[in-house]
Amino acid sequence: MISLLSGVAAFLTDQFFKSQVEKDKIETGRQYFGDLITIKKSVNKGLIMNNLEEKPRWVLSWVSAMFGMTAYIYLLTLGKKNRKIKRLGLALMVGAAASNLYDRIKKGGVTDYFVIKGVPKIIFNLSDIVIILGAVISVIGEIVGNDE
Repeated sequence: MISLLSGVAAFLTDQFFKSQVEKDKIETGRQYFGDLITIKKSVNKGLIMNNLEEKPRWVLSWVSAMFGMTAYIYLLTLGKKNRKIKRLGLALMVGAAASNLYDRIKKGGVTDYFVIKGVPKIIFNLSDIVIILGAVISVIGEIVGNDE
């Protein structure tokens, strides 16, 4: 249950921040944690750094397939013992990926809204970070295995 709620929280939190940035309620150029994070609004119609933006149907198909496979793997962990950590990571990935997929379907692109100092040319959103975090947690869960 905690894993499911974590995935839902990832989706809702990212959608909240995206809506705030889209409505200009979070000021573009504002910095957080000193100057580590800077708000910068962008719509990404492709994959990372707008790659393949000229092929939106292919991008949507690929992202949908990856989302479906991750969701399927998450479902396979339900009811199985020794999979809590992996399940949590997968739930975070599914919830965050659902937020980005929702943007692609409803808006034609993903709203990205912050730059991390030292990471040139890439604009992120919370879901991007949560997907990476979820992947790391899933790998740890796979290695640790017995977490009941």
